[in-house]
Amino acid sequence: MDIATEIGAEHLEALGEGDLRPLRRWLAGRLCRPGGLAAEEFDLLASLSTWDSARVEQPQLRSAIERALAVAAPLPGAAPGLLLYLEALFEEYWEEAWDIEPALEHMRFVGERWSRLTAQGHAVDEATAGLVLQMIELLAVEMVCYDAGYAGSLATWSELAARVADRAERMLADAISCPRSPLLSFVTEQAGGDVRYYRALSLAARAVFDHFSTGESEVGGAIRALHDAEERLPDGIERSEMRAHRFALETLAASVERPWLRVEHGQVVYLYPFGLYEDVAGDGTSAGTPPSAVSLPQELINTARWAAFDWTIAGCSISEHPQAYVSDDLSLSDIWKGDDPLDRQFRGMTITLPDLEIRDVDQPDAEPQTFTVELRLSELGNHFLRIVGQLSEATPPQVYAAMVRVAPEAGNLAQLGTPLRMAEAGPSAPQWQRLSDFANQVISDLAGQLARTTARQVRCSGRPGMYHVLLSVDRASLVSPSTGVVEPVRTAAELLSAFGAQPLCNPVRDGMSAVAEWLRYPVDAARLPVVDVPGFAGDLLLRSCNTTLMMTPGSPSYMMRSLAETAEFVASLEGMFAGWQDQLGGYHQAVLEQLAEMTARLDRGRAELDAAEISSAAHRRDVEELTDLQGRLEAQQLRMHGFVMSSRTVLMFLTAPSLVTSPAIRVTIDRLLVAARFGELRAEFEDMVDKVLADRVGALVEASMRRQQEWALAAARAAREREEEELRVRRFREETAARRRAERERVNRRRIDILLGVAAAVGLSGVMQLIQAGYDLHDLWALSLAVGVLLLAAAFGFTLHFMSRDRRGPRARSAVGSVDDAGSVTG
Repeated sequence: MDIATEIGAEHLEALGEGDLRPLRRWLAGRLCRPGGLAAEEFDLLASLSTWDSARVEQPQLRSAIERALAVAAPLPGAAPGLLLYLEALFEEYWEEAWDIEPALEHMRFVGERWSRLTAQGHAVDEATAGLVLQMIELLAVEMVCYDAGYAGSLATWSELAARVADRAERMLADAISCPRSPLLSFVTEQAGGDVRYYRALSLAARAVFDHFSTGESEVGGAIRALHDAEERLPDGIERSEMRAHRFALETLAASVERPWLRVEHGQVVYLYPFGLYEDVAGDGTSAGTPPSAVSLPQELINTARWAAFDWTIAGCSISEHPQAYVSDDLSLSDIWKGDDPLDRQFRGMTITLPDLEIRDVDQPDAEPQTFTVELRLSELGNHFLRIVGQLSEATPPQVYAAMVRVAPEAGNLAQLGTPLRMAEAGPSAPQWQRLSDFANQVISDLAGQLARTTARQVRCSGRPGMYHVLLSVDRASLVSPSTGVVEPVRTAAELLSAFGAQPLCNPVRDGMSAVAEWLRYPVDAARLPVVDVPGFAGDLLLRSCNTTLMMTPGSPSYMMRSLAETAEFVASLEGMFAGWQDQLGGYHQAVLEQLAEMTARLDRGRAELDAAEISSAAHRRDVEELTDLQGRLEAQQLRMHGFVMSSRTVLMFLTAPSLVTSPAIRVTIDRLLVAARFGELRAEFEDMVDKVLADRVGALVEASMRRQQEWALAAARAAREREEEELRVRRFREETAARRRAERERVNRRRIDILLGVAAAVGLSGVMQLIQAGYDLHDLWALSLAVGVLLLAAAFGFTLHFMSRDRRGPRARSAVGSVDDAGSVTG
């Protein structure tokens, strides 16, 4: 059966509308047969469309892909259908995720395995399957093309979009040699749409780039191309993207004659705040570390001051690299030298790393721009990574690119051929795809070094979107697009009203929606988040959720430095709160585990305490277990209260006048705190504290103590009853033994009496026999013989009587005394 009859038009029509179910059912029927692909393996393929597919065991997923290709290769029509299904899964992944590297790795794996199968001669639909495989390869190139857009590199984006269109045209040429089928029509339709889409995208990106670089651009032609591609695309994702691009270009066309803003000289500071906390051990303690009067940040900083020189962070040995060094302070101005009575200050230490080299994607052969890198550790807990670079003659697209560079959604610079690397590093030195990747490694390496040095479970806290960009504008100009005349910007009002100020006045967004999307950012001076701080006319301090803009054209640089330090201080507090919440969450989790253990232990207790069934060993074991659980829980609660008290002390200091020396700086910090939602962050932390401390801990501790008291009373009662029972048994045994001894003595006395009677009878009988035998008792010999017999009988009887009395007398007295002592009554 040929491919046209195997993959019906209904499958492809549903696929074009984004419904993979008909194609999935068809593939399952073809592949999941006896001796074919297991249903579990086929279901595993669906995880390729999810951004969290990393949770799936990658070897298992790779094995499922390889097995599916091997099963489909010899089946007519199955391999093209499978490859089309995989391409659709990769499309779905791209719709949900900005990080395309996992999908690209899977695409490369599919291409390698299919090439191996075709080389071995196992594929029966090699031509059609090869055409579908080109769709997967084209999708990979599209992803890299959009990486340039996420990086804000318009020239590169335009060039890569043109390459995608060229590749799609080659696909159309290759399709001519394939047999006609609904699948072929579907593939050629998709390729034709890609040609129109990426030709228009290339023109749009180039038009924006040329307008702000040469002043000569084809904005109108780009808009017409976008509109034409939009009209020829079906409703869906691609058409909505074309519309977004067109809206941005139409905004540019409406202001094409307006002078645009250029930052002649400025500074951009990337801040990555983070917190450091100690992981709670399984026994409810902070890894066994005893409580200390010194806060955790202070302890870690004291350790880092003497140990950091021997550390390796982000592949850089601090002691070996010429640009790396350790400083015992934060290199701040003296505005932070407050007069706190407890000697608290915003102070700490700095670990300076080698400069970071960042190349312009649009000019990869130019000299890279260097950024200084500092790890600043604060005794208050507001730590941050600080990366500083300069802006010179930056156009609005370049300012936009500099702003979005901080985000984890930024373009993969390694894919674009310009990875990040440290200055003066060897060829084998580490490289990074994004600035956020570099920041994550630096912060995680720092936490690892602190953990190894202190032998404590030090952890870092943060999240991918926790960053801040501070942009300081020293000088700016307005450039006429028609004449090229440059006019200086003298006040903040002129800056805000200039065309091209949009990237400076708005927050960094999550990802990118269109070419030069910043053209459509709102710039309404009355609605901008301007912070009213003490300053001069013409100055500007503007703060959004993740950016701060500073412009003080009439002030010396050291005045801007003081303002920048306050802005950095406020921005870094987010990391402090993150560390506190993670620490509190760790404590709470440990308490929950101990509560569960205590609850289970209490539930295992007997519902009815039967004193006769409770042994002393079981009682001691139960009491020891509950006492240990209670002790750990109480220690955990004490640690939690200590942590909360320390955190609240810091919060009070942050709002105290003694934080800084100048009341004007205090006002500036207070208003920046309001703009940074400090009150909300503080309220959230306090609410979390209240919820954690108000849990059922006290009730369960009371239940534990009450149960211990019940078990103690039951055990005491059981012990008393056991003693009474043992006494009764002992008395019974002694009485029985006494009765037996008395009976034996009575029998012995009878036997002795009988023997005495027999002896007397024998004596008398002997005398009588003498008389009967004719012995004359008057004869001295006869008389002596009779008397001797009588004496012998009397002596024998006396001896038996004496021996019987000596044998029974002490024993009988002892037995009777024993019984009497026990209080028994003998018959």
